[in-house]
Amino acid sequence: MGHAPTPVKVSPAHQRRYHRAVSLDHLRDELRVYIRARYPALWLVTDEEDRVSRMLGTLASEFNRPLLSWTCTSGFDDARFVFDRAASPRGLPDATPATMARTPDKALDYVMNHPERALFVMHDLHPFLDDPVIVRKLRDVVGHARRAFKTLVLVSGAAKVPDELSRDVTVIEVPPPDEAELAALLRSFIESLRSVGRVAVDADPTFPERAVHAARGLTESQAIQAFSRAAVRDMRFGLDDIPLILDEKKQVVRRTGVLEFFEHDESLSTVGGIDGLKQWLASRTSAFGERARAFGLPQPRGLLLLGVQGCGKSLTAKAIAAHWRLPLLRLDIGSVFSPYVGGSEANMRKALAMAESLAPVVLWIDEVEKGFGGTTGSGNADGGASLRVFSTFLTWMQERKRPVFVVATANRIAELPPELLRKGRFDEIFFVDLPTPAEREAIFAIHLAKRHRDPGRFDLGAVAGATHGFNGAEVELALVSAMYAAFSAEREVTTEDVLAAARETVPLSTTMAEDIDALRTWARTRARSAAVA
Repeated sequence: MGHAPTPVKVSPAHQRRYHRAVSLDHLRDELRVYIRARYPALWLVTDEEDRVSRMLGTLASEFNRPLLSWTCTSGFDDARFVFDRAASPRGLPDATPATMARTPDKALDYVMNHPERALFVMHDLHPFLDDPVIVRKLRDVVGHARRAFKTLVLVSGAAKVPDELSRDVTVIEVPPPDEAELAALLRSFIESLRSVGRVAVDADPTFPERAVHAARGLTESQAIQAFSRAAVRDMRFGLDDIPLILDEKKQVVRRTGVLEFFEHDESLSTVGGIDGLKQWLASRTSAFGERARAFGLPQPRGLLLLGVQGCGKSLTAKAIAAHWRLPLLRLDIGSVFSPYVGGSEANMRKALAMAESLAPVVLWIDEVEKGFGGTTGSGNADGGASLRVFSTFLTWMQERKRPVFVVATANRIAELPPELLRKGRFDEIFFVDLPTPAEREAIFAIHLAKRHRDPGRFDLGAVAGATHGFNGAEVELALVSAMYAAFSAEREVTTEDVLAAARETVPLSTTMAEDIDALRTWARTRARSAAVA
């Protein structure tokens, strides 16, 4: 098996000890408890070394312990002490400078032989854990640390916990800065700008709050980069720079390779029909605020939109985010999967953590049955990766705390895992059927208006009658085909052009009649109609 650039391996026995801190303050409190409880080994999953190092330095001071940090390029910082050659079981030299502790085996020897109850921080040890000798030595160090009241803290962007250590190492995912951290970071940045005096800072009292809100989900260094870019662009730092900060966040989302940031280019008014779903959404427009929490309402969890292909499920997902004025993220489950052991679950966890960091947000999963359909069988075709990713997603669906509203769409109910349909996963399951005649009229009028045509010039009733059994996409296609014919004849499109295009179309309801009937039969008693208000 190839070596992963960012491997993550958490054994089943270790799953219960893999968790994510809510905030840096929460993480600090957790670590304080672990150190007092004499946990020998902690693994912090983060790319923010400086931020974590500052926090660990604070903890070391609280416990009056030395903090010694190791990398494979520099060894231990200030790592110098004298061994008694006769007492040293590993025969280390009398003086062990930092440069001699660069290799993992020497570094672990250093931890074993250090006379103090220190906090030993080792950065990026995971690439060396393919070596069974290093794994064995790490096991020795963990056992020694437990007896000697030492604490080993491993820090890396990914966790690769050997099975042999799965019960002894506690893995904690470090969250990105919360709003309080970002606000403090922004205050410090603004103070530095004002002290230099070269950049004009906006005096608008709403600017700091809006800038912090725009920066949510960024790491400390990414936030500073976004602020700096905004400030030096025109030597001003203010409300006009909010789009630049948001752009930095979009770049971060794109770099995940799993999430995609969508702009708001639709609204519920551009979706024909589905009056029942629209009414349901309208009743929850204010449900993400603190007033709803004070009223005793839970956070809205999400929707599963099940229905016939081409009936506007994906369009509806985009319109929901626009209607609620929330960011829209699309999760591509196919991109989650990695050829490396544990990489798929890690990608899913990172994507979901990113979504939570941007909350409140709408998370759109299109054709969810294609992403999770492999879990309905034995799940062993890909070494169990599909099942583990699905399990990670289900656990997050059940336990997430932040307001991430999941909109999943599906066309084939038979391919959906039953666990996904259990009550409590989603707030509601809506069935989106083929549009009624009135809905086809509305859809046709919407597409005419989009193309700068007056719907009043067309016989909408005739078009609705001629497109019986058409889905929304097919209604649009009939109009587009009619416009091509009119354009080729160098004249304006007419109702007759649309009727002619409709007569030449064989709708999906004809070619897939049996599948649609089966879907309707299932939904009749198990889902709510999106059309009925």
